[in-house]
Amino acid sequence: MFVGAASSAASVTAFAQEKDEAKTLDRVEVTGSRIKRADAETTQPVAVVTRADIEKSGLTNVFDILNNITSSDGSGLSTTTTQTNGSDGSQQISLRGLGANRTLVLVDGKRWVTDLDGVVDLSTIPVAIIERIDVLKDGASAVYGSDAIAGVVNIITRKNFEGAQIGLSYGQTQKGDGAQRSADITIGAAGERTSGVLSISYSEQEAIMAGDRLISREPYYGCFEYYGGYCPYGSSSSQYGRFYTTNNASGPSRTIRPTYDADGVINAADVVPFTNSARYNFSPINYLQQPAQRLNMFGAGRFQVTDNISAYARVNYTKRYSNQQLAEVPLTFALSGGAGPQWKFGIAPDTVFSPNGTAYNSGYFRMSALGPRNPSYDYDIFTIQTGLEGSFQVGDRYFSWDVMAARNDSQRDSRGTGYVNLFNMKNALGPGCTPFNIFGGPTLGLGTTPNGYGYGDLPARAINASDVAAMLNYVGYTQVSTAGNTLINYAGNLTGDLFELPAGMLSFAVGFEYRRDSGFDQPDTLVSSGGSSDNFSQPTKGETEVTEYFAEVTVPLLKDVFLAKELEIRAAVRKSDYSAHGFIGLTEYNPDPGSPTNAMYGLKWKPMDSLLIRASWGENFRAPSVNDLFAGKGEGFPQANDPCRTNVLGAQGSGWNTPANAAACTAAGLTGLSGWGTVQNNSQIRSTGGGNPDLRPEYGTNFTYGFVYSPGWAEGLDLTVDYWKANLNDVISTIGVTETMNRCLGLGIYGSPDPVFCDRVERDPTTGDLVTVDTTGFNFAEARLSGIDLGAAYRWDAGDWGNFRFSLDTSWTEKSEFRNNALSGFSDSTGFYNGSPNFEYRSVATIDWTKGDYSVRWTTRYMSSLQEDCSPDYLFVGTVNEGWYDNLLSAGGKNKCTVTITPLATPIGNRTEDRVGVNRTGAYAVHDLNVSWKAPWDATVSVGARNLFGKEPPILYNTFAHSFDASYDLPGGAYWYMSYRQDF
Repeated sequence: MFVGAASSAASVTAFAQEKDEAKTLDRVEVTGSRIKRADAETTQPVAVVTRADIEKSGLTNVFDILNNITSSDGSGLSTTTTQTNGSDGSQQISLRGLGANRTLVLVDGKRWVTDLDGVVDLSTIPVAIIERIDVLKDGASAVYGSDAIAGVVNIITRKNFEGAQIGLSYGQTQKGDGAQRSADITIGAAGERTSGVLSISYSEQEAIMAGDRLISREPYYGCFEYYGGYCPYGSSSSQYGRFYTTNNASGPSRTIRPTYDADGVINAADVVPFTNSARYNFSPINYLQQPAQRLNMFGAGRFQVTDNISAYARVNYTKRYSNQQLAEVPLTFALSGGAGPQWKFGIAPDTVFSPNGTAYNSGYFRMSALGPRNPSYDYDIFTIQTGLEGSFQVGDRYFSWDVMAARNDSQRDSRGTGYVNLFNMKNALGPGCTPFNIFGGPTLGLGTTPNGYGYGDLPARAINASDVAAMLNYVGYTQVSTAGNTLINYAGNLTGDLFELPAGMLSFAVGFEYRRDSGFDQPDTLVSSGGSSDNFSQPTKGETEVTEYFAEVTVPLLKDVFLAKELEIRAAVRKSDYSAHGFIGLTEYNPDPGSPTNAMYGLKWKPMDSLLIRASWGENFRAPSVNDLFAGKGEGFPQANDPCRTNVLGAQGSGWNTPANAAACTAAGLTGLSGWGTVQNNSQIRSTGGGNPDLRPEYGTNFTYGFVYSPGWAEGLDLTVDYWKANLNDVISTIGVTETMNRCLGLGIYGSPDPVFCDRVERDPTTGDLVTVDTTGFNFAEARLSGIDLGAAYRWDAGDWGNFRFSLDTSWTEKSEFRNNALSGFSDSTGFYNGSPNFEYRSVATIDWTKGDYSVRWTTRYMSSLQEDCSPDYLFVGTVNEGWYDNLLSAGGKNKCTVTITPLATPIGNRTEDRVGVNRTGAYAVHDLNVSWKAPWDATVSVGARNLFGKEPPILYNTFAHSFDASYDLPGGAYWYMSYRQDF
């Protein structure tokens, strides 16, 4: 799996809808091909989500609808915050475990506005305008170009709509929160030569707080129960601080006694040893579901210029507001610079608020008085597309053509409160003019006298509300940033019949496409200058440009002969010529991202009317995005272990991790001050990364084959089976913190130290402790994936009992292998959870019943079991309480970590055993219900529930937050909804 995050789901069934009756349709362009044809059957599998499916789902956004199709891997970014606390409210779809940037999203066959990573935010596409959604479950770079590796999502909008329609919906969780509302109005009209449709829609969702769900109210589920009210795996940045006299947050630490204000004075007696009971539980402050509001206006029109030529235009505007809430800023200062250069300061001994006159050169403090961090995002998305379409005939040969021009613009303006100006904080912790009472706890000492001294130059007195406000006004600030992206797109296409063969017309399509994708990201001034408590990042500015030419041909070989009612082959080729221009910092780059040529070949064979056999093979690629090439350098804090760290695991004592690590680290001079290794006090290590202008396109192949069977002996039955395989090389991937250090030291498979990677590791020159690891991306990785998609549907006319339809859609992943480089072996993540889910099976089964004006749909959604590593050294860095870890097996039966203890033949220091833990989630199945009634006044009323029986998501320990993954339904019971739709 390439990415991690997502929200749970829709109750729609995506089924490859095959028709065996004779076609009398006009020629249309089918998803996956540029050739217009009356026959909708192609050489590649296409799943279809109809408007009726959407209306029966109770869902109000495209992401939730798509996240339930079985080829979705559940890892796309969503407004559920289990994957990241930095989400801006965007929603993304990822297919086949290949990531959202390898899934192409189109609207009416054309590219939509993207972010700097080339990914479409699905929240910018309103549900009200959708006629259907086609999902091509195969690569299609030869047809569509870059990004169409895992598949193509083509959203078809409503065009031939006449009349008016109003829709209203409301839903909320069983706990009464997280409400979602939507309203839309659509008006369409058609005349002799003109037609048009206008749709205005509004939707919103309310927040759900992590503290309002049992599973997400603490850093590790079950921790508070075991310890009776606190969790030792909360944050060291506590409300009363954690202070060290050392430069690197090592050795004994001190905190302020929570009852410091008992005598009205903060003095040396209030400075006490820090214990785990003082750690801060940051979880309840965060959003579990982000609030968001979306307004959309969509208009499309067509004018018949002549009998064979028409002009069209489509305009879309989306306004989206979204918010994020994070726990208050954790100050992480250290004179060593281990938390980043912007945090390289300490607390002066002569600060006016010092309780004991001691210099604290490193430490942590939670800015509770400043309040939570609240970034808000204001998105404006505008798209316009115009074009001409026409057709003509030469003899009995049919031709059609089209030309189009489009511009897609997006801009995001962000404003965030609750952040700290570190330049001012550094001054305020010294003998500055506006001192900051870091020893004052969550109230900053309101009502107390600091060590008997006066505040500022005033006589001794208590700190009042004005003093607190002055402190916060000096160190706090409002963060402002902006980003944007513009896509300019021109294209032309000619398709038709070249000449007639004995089995039919040889059809073709040729065309060209030009795209220029430019973008920028301007962080807040303090963020980009290293003066903000937010993660440092530099500006991004760049563009990519491509000119492409493509051709496609379909050749009928046999028709209406023995064992060949129809046999045709198909071929397509696309030549792309890329260029790029941008900046990294102040340095200008003009890289050549490549000029790939991609081909595909397909076969469609009908040995009989009831059986279709299909196969396709194609080359695929993904060109590096603006962010891949030119992203400004930024910092992150991933979970990682320094291979040279001192290994401290409670009763196991101190020692090297392994003898191999000991030898490599000793040879590199990284024995630390203790002689047993370096010190790592935090499970997160600072990393930096940015764009790499030397990146090349990713490339690979896709292969699918299968059949569609509609047996005459079982009228109403349709079966589809498709095997799929995808290989991808030169995958753009960051070399993680741990692997970079292993390569530097020559650990494991790498054999010998590599100075190239040592240059990317910064350590404290005195102690050897880690400071920063550079993780800029390269074309290093490879991926190999395969599986089988199975679909079945049965329609049954039960006479007076009504009509039934039974359907099943299942995706089985045979393998999902990935390796970071040619030296390492492939690792198969199928069935494992490593920060994102890798389900072996995903299934959706539905039962539809219709009788007269009433209809009922019952949906069952199934995801197979996962397992994850929950070994103590994998989950925790630093001192681990063995009682708590053992309690992962129990905690009232809520935690599910099976631990295997293996004695070490040769003890390492005081360490005598290894502990390996595995968490197995078990399979997950939930049920949805929708009941609809068509009222006699041309209205439809629907009520229903998703996750009808309120099944809770399984516990996972390797999520970013909240102890479950967003591919499952939200905790807290069922989601109930109702909708009303009125036609005029």
